[in-house]
Amino acid sequence: MVKIDAKIQEFKRHLVTKEHRQKAEDEAKLLGTAMQQLLPEIFEDKRAIPNCFLRGALFGMVRKGRRALVKDEPIFTMSQYEVAFSGEHLDQNDLELWDTLMYLAKTRSVSTELRITLYDLCQQMRLTYNQERSKKLIERALRLKFGMVKIKTGTKLFAGSLINNVYIDTAGDGKLVIEYNKKLTPLFTDNDYTLISADIRHLLGDNQLARWLYNFYESHNQPVPFAINFLQKLCRSALSVS
Repeated sequence: MVKIDAKIQEFKRHLVTKEHRQKAEDEAKLLGTAMQQLLPEIFEDKRAIPNCFLRGALFGMVRKGRRALVKDEPIFTMSQYEVAFSGEHLDQNDLELWDTLMYLAKTRSVSTELRITLYDLCQQMRLTYNQERSKKLIERALRLKFGMVKIKTGTKLFAGSLINNVYIDTAGDGKLVIEYNKKLTPLFTDNDYTLISADIRHLLGDNQLARWLYNFYESHNQPVPFAINFLQKLCRSALSVS
């Protein structure tokens, strides 16, 4: 009788453990589904980017060798947003990596983390794979992880990193594991985002100003004339205006 009771208790513990495991798996699936539902639909070469990333200096100009390290720096932006940033200044290359990672989350139905080789990531970004490119992509991923942003738009406030965690293994073709920050997804709601053409951006090459201007004007249905000095502040350009 004692043996039977012990087996019954063991069976009950097994059921409880199985139930907890199933509940955890179901919750993980729900989180993944929620992310897929919140991210906008994408078409061919399009990249969905929140307008608060396109209408200010969060991803602005950075002169070579002069990437500033800042803390709670107010970011000059259009009046409908309030943005502050801590970390190394971000530029258009950092934005390209971020929106490529978001694009891959959607196209590959990623729930929590993306596992990708550095070679594959270069292919996705139309870059020739080599050690220097891999190094640059790793540097950008780390900037996105350690940079902290505060974005207020309407009634919503986001404060956190642009990606949660990064795991890197440089052996062979290299391996990159990105854990997404799902708290960012509400920035895509209310249609406050723009579908940017990766094809056009690729044609602009590495001209940071041209890419910023393309993103900025693409985010307006009916752009109005802006003063040169105003645009210069919006993109954090240090060029002198004659």
